[in-house]
This record gives sequence, structure tokens and C-alpha cells, in this order.
Amino acid sequence: MSLNYDSLSALTRDKFLPVLVDNIFNSNPIALKLLKNSEKLSGGKKIITPLEYGTNGAQGFYNGYDVLDTTPSDPITAAEWNWKQAFSSITISGEEELKNNGDSQVLSLLKAKMKNAEKSLKDLFGSKLFANSTPGANDITSLIGTGTVASIDARDADSSADGVQKAAGSFGPIIEDLGSDNTVNHAPGAVDNAIISYSRTLGGINSSSAGNYWWNARVGSFSTVAGIASNAAAATFDELVDVADGTAAMVKKMTQMYGALTIDNDQPDMIITTQVIYDAYESSLQANKRFEGDAELADAGFQTLRFKGATLVVDSHVPDGMMIFLNTNYLDFKTHSKRNFTFENFMKPINQDARTAKIFWMGQLVCTNPRMQGVIVGGPSSY
Repeated sequence: MSLNYDSLSALTRDKFLPVLVDNIFNSNPIALKLLKNSEKLSGGKKIITPLEYGTNGAQGFYNGYDVLDTTPSDPITAAEWNWKQAFSSITISGEEELKNNGDSQVLSLLKAKMKNAEKSLKDLFGSKLFANSTPGANDITSLIGTGTVASIDARDADSSADGVQKAAGSFGPIIEDLGSDNTVNHAPGAVDNAIISYSRTLGGINSSSAGNYWWNARVGSFSTVAGIASNAAAATFDELVDVADGTAAMVKKMTQMYGALTIDNDQPDMIITTQVIYDAYESSLQANKRFEGDAELADAGFQTLRFKGATLVVDSHVPDGMMIFLNTNYLDFKTHSKRNFTFENFMKPINQDARTAKIFWMGQLVCTNPRMQGVIVGGPSSY
């Protein structure tokens, strides 16, 4: 058959697009966990997410005719998130049209084009989620980026021990001193629009401003375990799995971070890391402790293990040396109901010998509690 673009558009929308979207959802752990089940919104200039950051002071026990406190309090604020848009083009040139005039050739060509669009969108979402840099003006919110440390001492003024959560000072949730080495620790400080960062603006809230320190994420480093000098060098694979007092060095650091992110039964449910660090953790486990992780992730082909109440999984987009702790109860994709990987029919540009169709997405990754998210940096990048 010749290329009937109305028929091709219908075929793409009905047959190929559902497969593409499903494969994007299964392309990385965050997409499977959050993007697949994103909340659909119908519009709005911005995405508004209410935030509960305090308690209502007008409450308490009382007796008989006690006067009840009715003082107004507003423990609720809101974060504002800009809509972000993504697209992928499917283009068939005039030359390709002339060379593919049989039914099977047309279908093979279209299938190849859709596979390319699928790969492009997978890479786009995966790379932007773990930006390893400051997100661009048009990019979605990233989970993490690489910024600066600026010799931040996250310890209490009266404490000389690393690992003590700072009770006062400008960076609250950071759990230890990272020093000033930005290369070894890849410290995610001062990265605007990155969730796991500190001293930055996220959702319109500047976490370095007085009273906003609760909007920082938590950061620790593998390079401070097992007697490794802080920031002198990234921890090696062997140093992470080294067992002292019956516990691998990396497990001690993971336990510290997990505890810092746990309040009663509110705790991390997903840990994402590199293949090297995943293998180090697996090597550190005794045979009777090799618990499997999330069944849905495992069914989608991801390697999974268990650490306390969280599933540990590999994502190839995670920057070297990082182990990212997430509480997905506070993470969510918001998607516009009319731009949820929607397909626009093939059209012919006026200045090209080609036909082009497009796939559109519009939405944003939002977080309502960054301090329940964390990262351990300074891990090995090789075995």
C-alpha cells in the first residue's frame, strides 16, 4: 500500500502508542512507581500542592468550663510548581515514503520510528529525573542534581561527632559534615528545582531562608565510613563491604540514613542506586538475609533487594557514587489530562519533504516533604 497518513495515524494511535506508553512506564523504577499512577489534572496556571509544616496550636485537653483556645493558626502553606512539557517527533521523509510502498515495509518503518520515539522519551525522563546538574528552565523537577557544598558543617555547634542531625543552624536536615570537596562527594547542594538538595528553591520555597529549613533534604556520605577520611576519596567497593563488629560498613551508613528519614511508621520505601553500589550491598548480605524487594518492580525486570522496609533497586541514570532514599508517599507526578502521552496526527511541514507526527506530555514531578528524602554520596564508581 502507499502511505495513507490518515490510516497510519489511526494505526499509530490504536496499536503502537499504547505499547510505547506502557514501555515508558516500565523503563525505570520511578516511572513505574509514580508516572504510571500519576494524578490527572485538568489545568490551572500552576500546580499547587498544600504542605503541612506545623501543628494547630489551638488544641489540648480541658476540664469542665475551661476557656478553650480559639487563636487562629495556619500550619498549612503551599508549594507552586510550573507545568513542564515534553514531546517526541516521528518523521517520515519523502525519500523513505518512496522506498517503502508495500504493506510490510510501511509497517516495519512505522514500528522502527515508534521504537526510536520510545527510546528517546525513556532517556529523556530517566536523564532528567537524575539530572546530575541544575535542571534546565524547561525540565521537570529532578530528584537530585550536583551542586556545591561550600564547607557546610552540618553538626551541632556543641558536637564533634559526624552523623548527628543538626538541631540549629541553616541546614537542618543534613546529617553530617561533607566538607568542601564537590568532586568526590558530588554533593547536591544549592541545586534549584532538585528535590534532594538544600539551600535552594523548590516549588517556589527557598529552603535557605529563615524558617524554611524544613524544606531541605538529608545528605550523608559513604566516604566517612570505615575510617575513611571525609572527602579524601570516595569509598571503595571493598571498604563498603568490609565487616567490622559483624556489620558491613555501608550497612551502618544506610542504617543511619534510614533512621534519619523515619518517623514512627513513616519511612523510606524505595532506595535507588548504581549497579556497583547495589552489588556491594548484595555482597555484604548473609545468605539468609537476601530478601527480595518489590514484586511489581521485579516483574518489570528490575533487580531488587530489601533493606528494612524499603526496596533497593538499580537505575542506570543514577549518578556515580550515589544511593538515593525515597519516601514515595511524598512524591507524585501530576499530569495534564489532555497531554498524557497524546498523539498528534501526521502532518506535512511547508518547508520540508517529510511528514511529521508528535507525542506530547505535560506535567510535573512534585514533592510535599523533601526532608523525608535523602542521599548518601561518596560511594564507589567501580569494583
